[in-house]
Amino acid sequence: MPKIIFRLLLSFIVFVTIFIVIRQLVIPISFGDYGHYRANSIEDNKGRTLYFKGDEKCISCHQDLDDLINTDVHSEISCETCHPPKIDANTDCKVNPPKVEGTIEFCAQCHTKNAAREAIGFPNFDIKEHKGDQNCIECHNPHAPWELKE
Repeated sequence: MPKIIFRLLLSFIVFVTIFIVIRQLVIPISFGDYGHYRANSIEDNKGRTLYFKGDEKCISCHQDLDDLINTDVHSEISCETCHPPKIDANTDCKVNPPKVEGTIEFCAQCHTKNAAREAIGFPNFDIKEHKGDQNCIECHNPHAPWELKE
């Protein structure tokens, strides 16, 4: 066998061996027990605090806002998309009510000019031209954005 082939074969075997050793050290023991993920993650996630309450919980106290938002394009998004929860799912939100920033940067995450969204009729703006010096919620009610505030 020529030396170059021998060296190539030896290099390949060393590389594969190193790869297998590193793979065994990096991949968790429970990986693959129930599919292509770490089986122990189920138990790990059971111990995490849940924050998402769901729209039903919000609507139980805020039916008026739900009625208003259901007449708007925002009706398709969850309350907690804009009102991120700050307390666990079992605590009443009156303790620490979720607030929306209403900043230009926050609203721009969805409403910045985007050709794909324009094609489906989604309200898009050139934020730099539209914004002025105010935050969006100073002029717009996010539950009824077509109604401008005085």
